[in-house]
Amino acid sequence: MRDLRRKTLSGLNWSAAGQSFQQLAAVLFSIFLARILTPNDFGLLAMVFVFSGFATLLSELGLGAALVQREQIEHRHINAAFWANLAAGAVLALVFLALAPALASFYSHPALEAISRAVALLFIVSALGVVQGALVQREMSFRRLAFIEIAATVIAGCVAVALAASGYGVWSLVAQLLCGQTLRTTMLWWVSAWRPTLTLDRSSLRELWGFSSHLMGFNVFNYWIRNLDNLLIGRFVGASDLGVYSRAYSLMLLPVSQASRVTSRVMFPALSRIRTDIERSKSLYLKATRSIALVMFPIMIGLLVVAESFVLAVLGEKWRAVVPLLQLFCLIGVGQSVGTTAGWIYTSQGRTDLMMKWGIFAGLVQAASFVVGLNWGVMGVAAAYVIASYTILWYPAWAIPGRLINLTFGQMMRNLAGPFVCSALMGVAVWTIGAVLLGGWSPWGKLAVQVPFGLVVYVLCVHMLRVQSYVELRETIREGW
Repeated sequence: MRDLRRKTLSGLNWSAAGQSFQQLAAVLFSIFLARILTPNDFGLLAMVFVFSGFATLLSELGLGAALVQREQIEHRHINAAFWANLAAGAVLALVFLALAPALASFYSHPALEAISRAVALLFIVSALGVVQGALVQREMSFRRLAFIEIAATVIAGCVAVALAASGYGVWSLVAQLLCGQTLRTTMLWWVSAWRPTLTLDRSSLRELWGFSSHLMGFNVFNYWIRNLDNLLIGRFVGASDLGVYSRAYSLMLLPVSQASRVTSRVMFPALSRIRTDIERSKSLYLKATRSIALVMFPIMIGLLVVAESFVLAVLGEKWRAVVPLLQLFCLIGVGQSVGTTAGWIYTSQGRTDLMMKWGIFAGLVQAASFVVGLNWGVMGVAAAYVIASYTILWYPAWAIPGRLINLTFGQMMRNLAGPFVCSALMGVAVWTIGAVLLGGWSPWGKLAVQVPFGLVVYVLCVHMLRVQSYVELRETIREGW
């Protein structure tokens, strides 16, 4: 028990440090690229990425997660997963190459044919690193993962900025994707001692498939639902509008996804080790989610309040249309930052079948909201996303997986109440000082005052109200010292 706690805390520390640095680097490179490139460039890549991202997901087959979740694994399991992933990646690369002309025709953008063929290489490169990444994660070697992610992000970002500055347009973004994934896979092979052999045990693959098939089914369906908005906007509205929409969503998603990756890498294997101890699983899950809320709620609400100053200062006037979309997405980000953790319960408890069923229902609701919202353009799609998420999906999204660890909806909401209340108070205070005192200031000037002011208000609030996650964080820091 102590060894698991030590590994979990160490993993969280390394993941947090690595992802924080990686996130900072990703934000900086994103800013540089947005300053150089146009919304149309980002829109073109987003059009291709709707399909390429799906193919990359499909090539993984859910087998990496199965290796992490399984209590005992042997070389035969690992080897079977490796060759299955590689075969899937190769087949999907060939299919994507063949369908490149059709993809360009679908969007009515001839340039997408060459871009699609270049991106097809991602499927093979990504598939080569799935097993090695799963093994490093299973060993909870998060320091190695942190260094790999940082190095890949920084080097790929430098390549993209250099190409963008040289006039390569959307190809600089393509190069960033290819360079980053190639570096990640290469370094994972370097740090992982395991190597494949030329054998394939079909029975081992069947043993893993029971878990991974349901997980893959959920991921496939969930992927298309989450990208249906991009598909519809790209097809019926246009590349520039999709570029603005995707930029707003990615600004919100960047901190949310990084927080999710930090904790998921650690919590999934940790919860899998104690899945038979329901009360302990529940306690660990509640502690992890309120810690996420402590950090992510103020970021999302703060970004919502300062969205206009942030976009104009960081991205420039040509991206002003991002502001209202970003504000709507920040509302989504509040719930999504903790909502994604429900997957830990399903996967650690081995109930990916239930996860897939829930995903189908939630996906159909979201798909319907996108189609309805499209009548009012990109703002309509974003607004419909917010409404559907909180009015229809919020309660069952917690109630269904909660039953697996005896966690009620009320317990979960009380668990998140402290960080939410303090974040809301902070948001009101930051908005008030901006509206009353900083009306004529420049965007950078407003940010220079509002951001530190909001931080001080939030820290004072959680300290004075003795929010549980804040108290636990202080105790953890003291133990570390």
